[in-house]
Amino acid sequence: MLEILLFKIRLRFTFAFFAVIGFSAAAAGNCQWELISALLCSLAHELGHIIAMTALDRPPESITFYAGGIMLPERGLRCSKCRAAVILLAGVLVNLSLALLGWLWGLGSVFTGVNLLLGAFNLLPFRYFDGGRLYEELFCAEPPLALQITLLSPFLLLAVLSVCRGEMPVSLAATLLIIIVDCVVNNGG
Repeated sequence: MLEILLFKIRLRFTFAFFAVIGFSAAAAGNCQWELISALLCSLAHELGHIIAMTALDRPPESITFYAGGIMLPERGLRCSKCRAAVILLAGVLVNLSLALLGWLWGLGSVFTGVNLLLGAFNLLPFRYFDGGRLYEELFCAEPPLALQITLLSPFLLLAVLSVCRGEMPVSLAATLLIIIVDCVVNNGG
């Protein structure tokens, strides 16, 4: 694992993060802009969390870049339910705001779509996603597997249709599948 200290925040990069990025870049072919958009939108999402955490006097000690994306530590959520909700929703609100701005300003369907998809995807009720952590904060329980499958199904259908129509690179669909399998396995599902 590679670690860098930046503004009192420890940035951690796992080998798997670089492997997924490399695989995605190699498999993306002519879809490099989509990959770059996804990375920038992910960074904007996490920046939303970091700004909210800092504004609520809970700055993160570390940020981990791993195969499933980017993860902030649980420590930042050891606060009231209201503050935790603000922190968890901040990233999603950044993505949805950027999607709206992208649509209004005509910044392109890739930028708008990636932000919309990333914002909605992060609301899914899986343990490592904002939606799952928010569910646990509000209800003091893990989201039921039936709810997870019900909310995940449209995303899976959309991914399959997009790959079949050539609108989504197979690498992005593979990354999505890795994240889903990781979430299901780690949720005990």
